[in-house]
Amino acid sequence: MNSLKTLIYITVLIVGLTQCKEKATTVTTNTDTTAVDTPQVLGPEIPSLPVEIHTLLLNECDYIDYLFTKMDFSMSQNERPSIIENVRFIDLSKPLGQIPADCKPIGRKFFQIKGKVVYEVDIYLTPKCKFYVFVDKQNKPMYANYMTESGVNFYAQIAQQARQGTQQK
Repeated sequence: MNSLKTLIYITVLIVGLTQCKEKATTVTTNTDTTAVDTPQVLGPEIPSLPVEIHTLLLNECDYIDYLFTKMDFSMSQNERPSIIENVRFIDLSKPLGQIPADCKPIGRKFFQIKGKVVYEVDIYLTPKCKFYVFVDKQNKPMYANYMTESGVNFYAQIAQQARQGTQQK
């Protein structure tokens, strides 16, 4: 009778250990697959621009400066319709989340209200990277959203004008 109990105990133990090992193998395999599929990103999750800030910029921004790093070019906007259109290039329905590691900004936008810079925004525009990142005084990301198609077209037009201006010199 004791040997039967011992045999049952050993069988249950072996089956239990085998199932645990299979589950551990499955978890490891899933983790490995996820790690391969995940693109490299820079830093933690970045929240979307709050609607209140978007509304503030729509209603009160009176000047926008642009500095482009790769082009020998800068520009400004001070007409309300152009400023409003530009603020609407921020797609509030599409937060970015995290900055892909292979994306670099092409320039910076400075939103001003009554002569004071209230927000600085890095502009990312490459075939793979089309978004804005609002940065704080230490250049740390605060908010990030994708750019609308109108915004992409706007910057493409600026780049084309900058190239034409360089060719004429």
